[in-house]
Amino acid sequence: MHQLFSHEDIRRTYEELTWHCRSKDIIQEYALNTQDIRQVALGGLDLSHAGTVLDLGCGYGFFTEMLASRLRPGTKIMGIDMVNHRNKETFLDTLTVKGCRPSFIQGSADIIRDMEASSFDLVVASYSLYFFPHLIGEIARVLRSGGVFITVTHSVHSLKELTSFVPFAMRAAGIDPPADLRISRLFRAFSLENGHALLSPHFRDVECIVYENSLAFPLDRFEACIDYLDTKKHLLLKEVADSHPAKFDEVLSVLIKSLFDHARAHGKVLITKDDGIFRCRMPVHGRAS
Repeated sequence: MHQLFSHEDIRRTYEELTWHCRSKDIIQEYALNTQDIRQVALGGLDLSHAGTVLDLGCGYGFFTEMLASRLRPGTKIMGIDMVNHRNKETFLDTLTVKGCRPSFIQGSADIIRDMEASSFDLVVASYSLYFFPHLIGEIARVLRSGGVFITVTHSVHSLKELTSFVPFAMRAAGIDPPADLRISRLFRAFSLENGHALLSPHFRDVECIVYENSLAFPLDRFEACIDYLDTKKHLLLKEVADSHPAKFDEVLSVLIKSLFDHARAHGKVLITKDDGIFRCRMPVHGRAS
């Protein structure tokens, strides 16, 4: 698959740790679904046997900080992420405090191509697999026969209220929008809707959990909506950043005004945040991509 976002795009989007902490706080405060998606993903799983864990696209450890409490002391957890900066420090510190033995590799997830087969009891990819769906076969290869692969991803309809305003904002700035935004193509690369079809050739047991959710921003708390948009702007406006960087702020301003006008007309802004959880077992070895 053609790379939709470069390594530099990923770094620019995910390098600022405060953005992700703020995004997590906003989701917790304004989500209509009050269940923590990490708890849903881990619910009912006995992971006490897992001695080796791989977290692909680990970031600062959003998923593994919840996972660690379900693992036995001394469990080895390897995180791989494109962004170093504070992610490495936070990832290592958080998991060390929780009694794990963490390690961190800065680089592309393609690193797993060089890893030994059947070397992990548990593999995790939380909001990251749409960047590297071509590695699903490799994930199955490095997972032990009795292991589990857990991945959390978006629905293709997630953030549709934001993406629907982007073409208008681009036209207002004198830019012809593409027929299909890059962020929409990214979400389609591995989503709630197509995840089972992509995973089933590589795992004999694929369980899907639908996590329905929306973020509700009332008009008098619209600044939180702007903060959330700010954490997604480089993904939402990828085409603008590439072809018309001088107009990036102008397009962003029109997008914010469009959302505010919508909030003023309806009293709030609702942003779809539907996600999918896949829990995969019984990897099919020898079929890596």
